[in-house]
Amino acid sequence: MSLTKIDLQTEYRSDLDNLARDFLAPCLRQSISYRRAVGYFTSAGLSVAARGLKPFIDAGGSMQLIASPLLDENDFDALQRGEKAREDIIELSLLRELTKEFDNKNVNRFSLLSWLIAEDMLEIKLAMPVTADGKYRSGIYHEKFGIFSDTEENAVAFTGSPNETHGGLISNFESIDVFWSWDDPHRRVDRKKENFDRLWSNHTAGLKVLELPEAVRRKLLEFTEESERRRLSNISLADEPYRFSAGLWDHQSAAVDAFLDAKQGVLEMATGTGKTRTSLAIAELLLDEEKIETLVIAADGPDLLDQWSADVLTLGQSRSPALTLYKHYGKHKEIDEFLMGPSGSILLVSRYFLPTALRRLDKIAREKTLLVHDEVHALGSPSNRENLLDLSDGISYRMGLSATPEREYDDDGNDFVESHVGPVVYEYELSNAIEGGILAPFNYYPLDYWPSDEDAERISNVYKKVAARKKEGNPMPKAEIWMDLARVYKTSRAKLPVFSEFLEQHPEVLDRCIIFVETIEYGKEVLDIIHRYKPDFHTYFGGEDQSVLERFARGDLECLLTCHRLSEGIDIRSLKNVILFSSARARLEMIQRIGRCLRIDPHDPGKRAGIVDFVRADQDDVTDNDEHVPADQQRREWLTELSKIRTKDK
Repeated sequence: MSLTKIDLQTEYRSDLDNLARDFLAPCLRQSISYRRAVGYFTSAGLSVAARGLKPFIDAGGSMQLIASPLLDENDFDALQRGEKAREDIIELSLLRELTKEFDNKNVNRFSLLSWLIAEDMLEIKLAMPVTADGKYRSGIYHEKFGIFSDTEENAVAFTGSPNETHGGLISNFESIDVFWSWDDPHRRVDRKKENFDRLWSNHTAGLKVLELPEAVRRKLLEFTEESERRRLSNISLADEPYRFSAGLWDHQSAAVDAFLDAKQGVLEMATGTGKTRTSLAIAELLLDEEKIETLVIAADGPDLLDQWSADVLTLGQSRSPALTLYKHYGKHKEIDEFLMGPSGSILLVSRYFLPTALRRLDKIAREKTLLVHDEVHALGSPSNRENLLDLSDGISYRMGLSATPEREYDDDGNDFVESHVGPVVYEYELSNAIEGGILAPFNYYPLDYWPSDEDAERISNVYKKVAARKKEGNPMPKAEIWMDLARVYKTSRAKLPVFSEFLEQHPEVLDRCIIFVETIEYGKEVLDIIHRYKPDFHTYFGGEDQSVLERFARGDLECLLTCHRLSEGIDIRSLKNVILFSSARARLEMIQRIGRCLRIDPHDPGKRAGIVDFVRADQDDVTDNDEHVPADQQRREWLTELSKIRTKDK
């Protein structure tokens, strides 16, 4: 291994170079030592450079990293209270940042860090600014340089703007200056080595360099089991770009084949079975065969699109040349830049702005485009039907993703989805996923309750409203009547004593639990019961800070009470129980809600979820009083059958 084999440049700059691909990875391939000092560090930085780690590790390479913990104002104030609190404050700040990254689905990145630390290939120390008398002061250690060394005692040093983060190495505009020991008349490489050695040994004035707290090290190691480490050594550290189409589950491979045969259509795959990975594997294969040059992904709401962002960035950066990622939703306004040159680009766009993009794609671009609609059932809304009519014509590849693509009681919407995207070309239902071990099995607890006199009065008021509207010549649509009647049962106080009695026998259902209610007012009444059993709960109705969800994800809160808001988008694998005070009539919403707790948890391999449901004991279901089975009974029968499914031995 020799760094002299690399055709090095004296400068790498984002407008001309990919810092990770063109500099960092080649140097790692030829090195046995990598020493790095940065302002701050995230797990993403190492995952970006993963393609160069295989030969580095095979050669027994070692990495030393010095970074600054991300302390907020409260952390700094607490540091001033004395040395005794120092370790706890630093430890808590690091754990907070690690948990935040983990919540954003960076599981593979943590697995990589865990593998390196467990194999004693990575050491991390922390640098903190201090005054002349050794007291902590505000600010962070913000120096940025690195040194590679090979088996022949050659060294390459670099200094510049990027941190060892995903933003520093890929997303941001950055530059670095590079110098090498075999042609270094000014001894710049030697000086960088000396500076790093003084840092590592805590002999740099104005800084205090600390060992990584043991609790943080243990937390990092928790993210990966031994089997995952073995998998990483064979896959994630391979000397090749990451491939979405490698290592797919059987059902994902079948979905890929079905779509590539059809070119247009919907993948109906249960929540948690890897729809995103499947769609990106398809995009990757189409790019490989040069059948597409452009990828457009549309969804409703910034949360869903943010979840796509990291994965599509990985896809884009794995290509040579790299694909450019543009975003147009929320605060991002990049649709005009995308339309100036869509070839070689990815666009993440809200469904509201999708018509703007599609209208301005010319015939040639359309023929080389893959259009992906996430949660495709939403595409059939009246506004989308009006705004997107005929705009997908000429787009060669169109894909819809949904756990339940059919819109109930909306034939027009279903017809539009099929005409705009295509028919369902592949199905993988909840039952298949549980049986195949992709989702966890569950216990189902249907709690019978009898509607109260108050409920009867509210039902009577609904029918009075129906009669009045009919008399006015403005009759209520059947769907609106059902919604009004369902709201009565979803907020029935008759459920509360039944729930209280159930908790006396099964308090464990509040462990790692989300409770769905219809209204904030009703939620407060449910909380009055919960607080008898759980002190660590919180509401999340939409106005609360995002930190509430982060606290729940890292285990600071055991129980979360929410409304419809969390039906889509949440991915917390430790979630174990769901309680449905507000049970949706639509199969779509039910699958999304229960699917949240059925995700496999790598830290709980024997996970068995729990679903608590409320079922009307009277059979005269006025929301469905014709020949159909009452909605509550339908749901009970369906979930009861699903709960009997066991994972097949593999």
